[in-house]
Amino acid sequence: MSGVPSFAFVTFGSASDRRLAGWTAFRDSILTATAIGDVPPVLVSASTNVPPPVGIWRLLASNNRELARSWVAYPSCDAARADVTRLQSAVSSLAVTVVRGRSASHYGWFATLDGVPVISSGRWFGALSTSAHSAATTLADFAHATV
Repeated sequence: MSGVPSFAFVTFGSASDRRLAGWTAFRDSILTATAIGDVPPVLVSASTNVPPPVGIWRLLASNNRELARSWVAYPSCDAARADVTRLQSAVSSLAVTVVRGRSASHYGWFATLDGVPVISSGRWFGALSTSAHSAATTLADFAHATV
């Protein structure tokens, strides 16, 4: 019997935490990558009245390998947990975009809800097909993962 995926909630000590910088850099690289196929533009809004980020969520496989991560940083773990629950109930409404990074062997993906990014892959993949497969299986796992 295979294990059930689960969510891990990661908190940052400050806005200058190196883990936050790494998460932000990866998310930004997914955002600026080249979309594969005909996809609508992504809506990204910036607000100047956002509280400092406290943490993110990560979806982990039963072997602790990261499957996906939150697109946004949250002001509290409670806010992150509430958003996971909201997204779990909306999984069938998520739209996936597969992207190619700066290298021909870097493919990733992100999912949007109503045109707004909400989830990204946890890493780059070496092939387009692997990235697309990861997105499909990850969203299936997302729906029933333990919060």
